[in-house]
Amino acid sequence: MGGKPRLQAWDWGPPHQPAVLLLHGAAQQGRVWDGVALRLGGFRVVALDARGHGASDAAGTGHYAPDDYVGDVLCVLDHLESPAALVGHSTGSLVAMIVAATQPERLWAAVFIDIDPRPPDSQRERLRTAGRAPARRFGSLEEVETGLKRLAPGIADADARRLAETGYASDAGGQLYQRLDPLTLAEFPQFDNRALLPLIGVPTLVVRGAESTVSSEEAARAAVEALPNGAMSTLPGSHQLHLQHPAALGDALR
Repeated sequence: MGGKPRLQAWDWGPPHQPAVLLLHGAAQQGRVWDGVALRLGGFRVVALDARGHGASDAAGTGHYAPDDYVGDVLCVLDHLESPAALVGHSTGSLVAMIVAATQPERLWAAVFIDIDPRPPDSQRERLRTAGRAPARRFGSLEEVETGLKRLAPGIADADARRLAETGYASDAGGQLYQRLDPLTLAEFPQFDNRALLPLIGVPTLVVRGAESTVSSEEAARAAVEALPNGAMSTLPGSHQLHLQHPAALGDALR
């Protein structure tokens, strides 16, 4: 990719079907979408590991700015060779908003899941603090699964095990650590996409978890009002809707 980090993407469905590109949030990876992707029959579903996450390469200091993430998404869209529905969760939504506003001809729909277009400073600082802390080590897959179940209450046991197996690696001492460049968090940028929303002309769905503490109902409704072709869906659950309620989210996407 001409000097860009090597990117990993996960692909479901025949190439001739309408494309759906899924973008995960901070400190996650493409396989968090498995449960949703399996409920989107009739589409070609692709989930990207963002740079520095999962099986994609790290990029180094200074290469985790919004424009870098956007450029990676455009590379995947080039590979798909057809317009896609762009679905983002959390940070993935913030990146998706920029793509939808600046490259509308590349999309046929957009979905923004559980994030304010201008997140509070406290969210950014919380992520930056986490990125500066020593990387946590786990003694077993069971310990990782326990942590995932705290993050996403209600996640299926099989999904927690799959994410533990695919999102973590072993160090020389046999301890497990997350496949994540901590600089993606330590250098986390502040997004403010409010002015971009009126530029997004494709049909757009704003999804919020009813118990979310990350996305406010007020900001979600304001986003829908700013979108030329927007709609809103509120689902049971908190921030990790794709892990907590993949069936309900899949239905909303359809």
